[in-house]
Amino acid sequence: MYTNERDLSATLDKALYTVLTPLSISDDMLRTRRLLLFISQLDRRSRMAFHSIPLRQKQSESYLRTYVDAAEKFNGGVVETGAADAAKAVDAICTSISNLMGMPETAAQRKSDLKKWAEANDRRGFKLMRDLIDPEKDFKAWRKTQVLTWVILLI
Repeated sequence: MYTNERDLSATLDKALYTVLTPLSISDDMLRTRRLLLFISQLDRRSRMAFHSIPLRQKQSESYLRTYVDAAEKFNGGVVETGAADAAKAVDAICTSISNLMGMPETAAQRKSDLKKWAEANDRRGFKLMRDLIDPEKDFKAWRKTQVLTWVILLI
């Protein structure tokens, strides 16, 4: 299994989080059992590839943290000094994140969506994003933040 390909990684992540351990399962033990059963069926090379997922998540976390920082400095386009630099930083990180996700045919739309969210200057959204990517949060705190995010998006 070659996991350094962005399209394959995006597909694997989608399968992992929508089929194997969907977020609709709120029981930690059930999620854990499903993961353990899945891992027990993998051969040695596939298990090593599976263990690389947290490393990719850590890399993604640094990109998202940089994105939120740049979006906060951009301040919806209202910057007192260095407005061009702030806009360039937001554009660059949006490009990087959209390319990181794989599937190049949708990268332009993802970049546009990321820029639109940064321009909206949603302070509460920035805080929720920071909470979602915080590695110090346990699953229950993370899940609570996620549910709150869903509620806000539905309003």
